[in-house]
Amino acid sequence: MGLWNCRKRGPKDKDPEFGPQGQTPRGEAEKEPLEESLEKVWKEREPAKRCSQRLRGALKPLGLCIRSQILKFGEDWLFLFLLGICMAMVSFGLDVTVSKFQQAHLWVYEGLADSGYLQFFSWTSYHVVLMMVSAAAAKYISPQAAGSGIPELKVALRGVVLREFFTFRTLVAKLVGVLCTLAAGSTIFLGKVGPFVHMASILASMLGKVMVRFAGSAENPGRKYELLVAGTAAGVACCFVAPVGGVLFGVEATGTHFAVRDYWRGFFAATCAALTFRLLAVLNNTRETVAILFQTSWRVEFPYDLPELLSYAILGVLCGSISCLFLFCHRNILDVLQNRLRIKRFMANNKILYAGFVSLLLSSITFPHGSGQYIGSKLSMKQLLETFFNNQTWGLEEAPLDSNRTHPPPNQTHDFSWLQWTHPALSSLEMVSFFLIAKFFMVLLATTMIIPAGFFLPVFVYGAALGRLYGEVMTKIFPDGIVSEGIHMRIVPAGYALAGAAAYSGAVTQTLSTALLTFELTGQMSHILPVLVAVLSANAISQRSQPSFFDGIISVKKLPFLPKLAVGKTRGHDIYAEDFMVTDVKYLSQESKYKDLRRLLMISTLKQFPLVDSQESRVLLGSIRRKHLSRLLSAHLGPEKRFQYILSQSDQAAPNQGEPDSLREMENGPSGAQESWAEEIVEGEEEEEKKPSKAIPTGTDSLAPREEHGQHRHMVEEWECRQLQETLRLADVPIDPAPYRILEKETLYQCYDLFNLLGLRTAYVTNMGRLVGVVSLKELKAAVEGCVKGTFAGHATRRQRRDPHRPDDQEQKPPGEDEPKSPMA
Repeated sequence: MGLWNCRKRGPKDKDPEFGPQGQTPRGEAEKEPLEESLEKVWKEREPAKRCSQRLRGALKPLGLCIRSQILKFGEDWLFLFLLGICMAMVSFGLDVTVSKFQQAHLWVYEGLADSGYLQFFSWTSYHVVLMMVSAAAAKYISPQAAGSGIPELKVALRGVVLREFFTFRTLVAKLVGVLCTLAAGSTIFLGKVGPFVHMASILASMLGKVMVRFAGSAENPGRKYELLVAGTAAGVACCFVAPVGGVLFGVEATGTHFAVRDYWRGFFAATCAALTFRLLAVLNNTRETVAILFQTSWRVEFPYDLPELLSYAILGVLCGSISCLFLFCHRNILDVLQNRLRIKRFMANNKILYAGFVSLLLSSITFPHGSGQYIGSKLSMKQLLETFFNNQTWGLEEAPLDSNRTHPPPNQTHDFSWLQWTHPALSSLEMVSFFLIAKFFMVLLATTMIIPAGFFLPVFVYGAALGRLYGEVMTKIFPDGIVSEGIHMRIVPAGYALAGAAAYSGAVTQTLSTALLTFELTGQMSHILPVLVAVLSANAISQRSQPSFFDGIISVKKLPFLPKLAVGKTRGHDIYAEDFMVTDVKYLSQESKYKDLRRLLMISTLKQFPLVDSQESRVLLGSIRRKHLSRLLSAHLGPEKRFQYILSQSDQAAPNQGEPDSLREMENGPSGAQESWAEEIVEGEEEEEKKPSKAIPTGTDSLAPREEHGQHRHMVEEWECRQLQETLRLADVPIDPAPYRILEKETLYQCYDLFNLLGLRTAYVTNMGRLVGVVSLKELKAAVEGCVKGTFAGHATRRQRRDPHRPDDQEQKPPGEDEPKSPMA
């Protein structure tokens, strides 16, 4: 003890933790005023709290009454109404914001007319910044927001769980990304249908959770499916103000089967969305009254002649052929980007820079004072459609302008928008031809960017341009129209533009509802027959040659989804489940032992195993999940039972036998495996433990402990062998008594419908109740693709290829003909 510890403290001495000597400690002194202030605040707030409790108590009966009335009327109506209104408000707000962005961009561009370099910089930097922001939203906010969203939605509707696909973060990232993409206009040439379908499905999922809590019911997959279907219809309807076409397009684009009871949900949500969108346009003074999206002035009486139907069919063939070329190029480009390791790594690490580079290239091509003056680069996507649906014949209207070919390229402010397709050096047909060639490759390049964007509107506009060019050529060939019964029927190029838009977009997406969608956009129901002829012709070629745009993305990304089984393939009725099932089935029987279970878990990675009564009869009794079997094996051979056995043997052994070796045997086990039976069974560790030790001590001091260790090891090995020879106690395991099963004579069509309707991943094949094989999504997909391509070879064909001199169990199958030994589970 030092002298300073013995010194008496003076009255002014203070301690770090206490106040002056003889007073209250500092911590307690500071607490007293704080507690007093908290008590005052609490007393002041207590009356307000009591008032709020009384108010809630008074309003609670009213809330319960409203809730009961809503539940009595049906909460689905309220949910669908809110869904339609919300999506319409989002769509309208997005359109207004995009319009402001584009107007500001053109205002800045026109203001820099004195300097061509500054105009080029403003034009390119605007698009580069927007695309980099869109790519950043897809990279940092939610990667699931990239792309269209329709391919992933098709997979999700089939029951596959996609991580963070229906989250609020994905909704925000999708909204920000599609805003930037649409603000880029026709330069980037991407749309919003796919992102709006995705956003509508997210909003439907979120509102569904709220309605489930409101109704006090439990969530189930069936209800979620119905909500997503309604969201799909509302998403398309609020884009084109087309409720009927929106519902049918959503059905064709996202699902293979559709329940009739879901139609009214989709139609009601789509109608609410379309009506709200048009009312908002009236309130915002964008429209004077509720009207169609694209006003047309075509003559309604006899707009076409019957011989002209052949011309529309030729247009459909042309659209189908070009769509096949587009789908082939698009799928192969995506395949290179997804499956080439170096390219995939570069794209994953440089999404933003790549988007900036592509947008710089596209904006340079569309620079209005460069090559952009030949492709109408100042026009938006909507304005492009308005020019293609214009009722005037460009070849006839531009004839008076031939005498004055010195006029500069027209601006966007011209009264006649079709004048954007006139130029001193080129005719309108040459400009549209250049537009088609340039946009074909520009769309392919734009689709490689990892940004939130849709792809339906670009192909719709492209088809309208293709049809317009075809119609203008027809007016050149038949200037007086097509003569029928002495009457000259004038050709309407805008009608061909309408048919081209429906045919090309329908061929790319392989849907027929695009015909009805175009009718709702223009109000020209009089052209229903020629448009349907063009759409059917285009789809016949497209579906025969290539998978659809969305199916191609699913195939490249290797998502679990069945391809379309083409209509009219009668061979599908001649292919049975026995032709493509896996016969080498890994199963358990009621007579199986624990050693059989351990060997089965070692050699197979299946998530569930079938259970049969015996190996002789193999009558299917049910199926057991892998995790339950792993727990059963772990409980039977785990450290706890091993420790109990060692303790029981130690009580009978001599006192000088050491316990640490026994405990070590309990922890490590005779085969060196840890207590990870429930996770994975490692075979290499067993082989490592069975190898003889290289360092064998020769001293007499270490011989006794090693002999003792060997005795304990031998004892535990004997115990484990006895445990493995016991029969499985399946009474302790939950068994699915009714797994999905099909007959071996089920046709390919029946199996295809069953897997799609029930969302199956695996089905067991039985014959008179006997397990004979298993069919998974992998085998069914290969069979469907082989049937469509005409290259399917069943078991019967394969057996004919076998070497008759080689036994069945030793034969070698040709490359590519091997049957998978383990189905997907």
